[in-house]
Amino acid sequence: MDAWKRKQIHSHIYRVPDSFHNEVVVVVGSFVSGRDISMELLKVAKEIHLSAKSLDDLYEGLPKFISKHDNMHLHPQIDSLQEDGRVSFVDGSWVIADTIIYCTGYSYSFPFLDTKGIVVVDDDRVGPLYEHTFPPLLAPSLSFVGIPKRILGFPFFESQGKWIAHLLSGKRTLPTCDDMMQSIKEFYHSREIAGFPKHRTHEIGTFEYSNEYGDHVGFPHLEEWRIELSKSSLVNFFTNMDTYRDSYDHDLELLQVAYQSPNFTQTWTT
Repeated sequence: MDAWKRKQIHSHIYRVPDSFHNEVVVVVGSFVSGRDISMELLKVAKEIHLSAKSLDDLYEGLPKFISKHDNMHLHPQIDSLQEDGRVSFVDGSWVIADTIIYCTGYSYSFPFLDTKGIVVVDDDRVGPLYEHTFPPLLAPSLSFVGIPKRILGFPFFESQGKWIAHLLSGKRTLPTCDDMMQSIKEFYHSREIAGFPKHRTHEIGTFEYSNEYGDHVGFPHLEEWRIELSKSSLVNFFTNMDTYRDSYDHDLELLQVAYQSPNFTQTWTT
């Protein structure tokens, strides 16, 4: 990266596609930010070269989407960067690029917070945190909102906020410091047994976790329709990059509408 003298940015810096007009852009990372930024760049860039960590694990919608656009190309991981602007991939292919955008995720960092070593970030594990929120030795005066990943975000953060508010107002109390530490140790152990590396400590991967938080404060569980709608959006994320919309048989829908009509015979023959 130090030898490559052209423009390099992280997706955190990206705002709008305008500044990449007529450029050849390499986007590193094929998940959410890589996909969304690539879709925006299609409007202005000369070429977009999307580099995926593994071509074997790509979700269905990505190759289908790329095949629709002549100026978008899919590559495996980058092998090397050269001073002349060349970006070489592990399959031997290469391209001369103007910009590289790294959509490679984020790391936790709290440079503004000095807890005297009570809370540390170790390989993206922020801890120790009880229920990903409270450091036992500093709770409830210090809390962290928004640490977990792969969850139903806004309802979960709302539950966190309500729990914190109830604790600070004295309406509820936390377990003892020892009990919270024991709970954290058991959680870490369960993740290790399940084969999760430390940097995936905060990946929850279940919508029901919002309900567990809700139980702490008497917050109602998520409505079933809301869970189903969220699951549907995830399915569409993997299969339909263009719109996120559900797919359906239009002719079948017309038939169902006709069948439900009180004038079914007349409608159908018409």
